[in-house]
Amino acid sequence: MEAKRVIIVGASGMIGGLALRGCLDDDAVGAVTVLVRRPIGIDHPKLSEVIHSDYADYSGVADALVGQDAALFCLGAYTGSVPDDEFRKITVDYAVNFARALHPASPDAAFCFLSGAGADQTGRSRMAFARYKGEAEKTLLGVGFPRVHIF
Repeated sequence: MEAKRVIIVGASGMIGGLALRGCLDDDAVGAVTVLVRRPIGIDHPKLSEVIHSDYADYSGVADALVGQDAALFCLGAYTGSVPDDEFRKITVDYAVNFARALHPASPDAAFCFLSGAGADQTGRSRMAFARYKGEAEKTLLGVGFPRVHIF
């Protein structure tokens, strides 16, 4: 079996960091690329860091998106930690923009999205968190990846 290539967005956070360590320890994973705002301080032969600051635009990191077998989108913000419009941008726009940039470069990749309990794809929830996570889920399911995993 050929070793898999994985790209992670949000590898400096709690869940993304655990996913990164899991990938680095897994013999089935041969290469891990992380898109990060600043170096994460891990030296590992499987790991490639791509410093990236504009999560609304992935055109500057297009080469890193090519040939990935899986993508883990773990970037997020806590409810109340940023204004509502910024929270929506982080929760929905950043994830959707990443998926739309990744799909042409790695159309067969599995896309994994860190969502949350109570996400509402109908958009009717009174909780912004649930509406935004649901909106992201619904949109990501329609991007065209053969497999989308929401956790």
